[in-house]
Amino acid sequence: MKTKSYNIYLQRTAAVLVLVAAIACSSGSEGEETPVPDAQAPTKPTGLVAEEVTQNSLYLYWEPATDNVKVKNYSLYLNNQFLVGSGKTSYALSGLEPGKMYTFQIQANDAAGNSSELSEPLMVSTLDKLEAELQYDSGNIETYLRGFVDNVPGFLGSNYKVPTENDLKQWELIIDAILDDNIQEAVEQAVYANYQIVEFTDTFSSPNQVFYVLKEFSIRTNYWGTFVFSKTPKRENLVLAAPHVLHDQNTGYQAAYIFRQNVPKALFVSGAHRCNREEPAPCSGTTSACSTNSQAYRISDVPHSVNSMFQKTTEMMYDALPNSVFVQLHGFDKEASDPSLIISNGTNKTPQIDYVAMLRDALLQEDNSLTFKIPHIDVNWTRYAAFDNTQGRYINGSPNACSVDATNTTGRFVHIEQERAKLRANETGWAKVSNALEKVF
Repeated sequence: MKTKSYNIYLQRTAAVLVLVAAIACSSGSEGEETPVPDAQAPTKPTGLVAEEVTQNSLYLYWEPATDNVKVKNYSLYLNNQFLVGSGKTSYALSGLEPGKMYTFQIQANDAAGNSSELSEPLMVSTLDKLEAELQYDSGNIETYLRGFVDNVPGFLGSNYKVPTENDLKQWELIIDAILDDNIQEAVEQAVYANYQIVEFTDTFSSPNQVFYVLKEFSIRTNYWGTFVFSKTPKRENLVLAAPHVLHDQNTGYQAAYIFRQNVPKALFVSGAHRCNREEPAPCSGTTSACSTNSQAYRISDVPHSVNSMFQKTTEMMYDALPNSVFVQLHGFDKEASDPSLIISNGTNKTPQIDYVAMLRDALLQEDNSLTFKIPHIDVNWTRYAAFDNTQGRYINGSPNACSVDATNTTGRFVHIEQERAKLRANETGWAKVSNALEKVF
């Protein structure tokens, strides 16, 4: 009896073990496949091009490669040697030698370690080295500056180059040297931005006045503008600017006239029409200047972009010269209900030293028929109030000049919107503004 029971126990135990083994085998194999290693390489990158080539830098762009899983990154080869990896389909190179030929290739890589064939080679030559020599010229500074205004490219030409981070750093070296009165150093640094410095003597003034003109070489690639610095300014604290020399008709000529009459510390003249590029600037604000409806400012609209040489030079001079005042000349199409001038400090706040009010009073002495709107006095007036002017925002202490209106004012920014007939049409009108600035500064 015991033997029979024991046999039954063994049979049941064996059955359970068989069942467990079957379940284990079934659960371990059902729906699973042995992983197959990824041995497929990405496709060969194509479309490799170089843009924004300078004496010592360039940008490389290429079309994305494809992979059966995913492209992880790219390897950049320079003259058949690995140089650097990139997670994007572009790369900026600097530190290159002027006038030298380089060969570039791109390789795509995936996460499994597979690499594509190298792309077709791209041969690129950097620009020849420009001579870093101080240039000399003489004559009438107003006539000389009008020549730059006449050569500014117009609407939708796409001439204006958006400065890169390297461009802005290079520009800092130039302006630092000028502000330190180290003109030779400025000359040597300027060539790397395709700029040169001309020591211009105005032989029509008595005594003769000397200016340092930071201008692009005759073969222009950047169109960032022309920047003029007085060697012996009569108005040490005045910095004059004409940001819209074409769109705001005659403001370029007016600026040249006022500059010669007053000899301020510096003058900035824009290098391209404000609508020269189609791409929008990243900064806040809209305008109908370039279209029939209100749109974002263009990237070539230098008073509305922090990524410009206008902005960089303004910031550096503002920080270096604690008493400097920046006056921008603008123009608008006057409607019947509009005033002759809209003069703003870039906010609706009243500064401790109110240059705007002083300028209004000085202009009334020149022409008592002029009418005004001043946003920090006429607080409900916002048209052409320059609250979104990025240079004004910076000067007035905005925490983000690109996107945040200033909530306080230093009073050191003056934005002058002028009607054409009484102020911009000819020298008679220019003289009114020039004389008023002379009285205030």
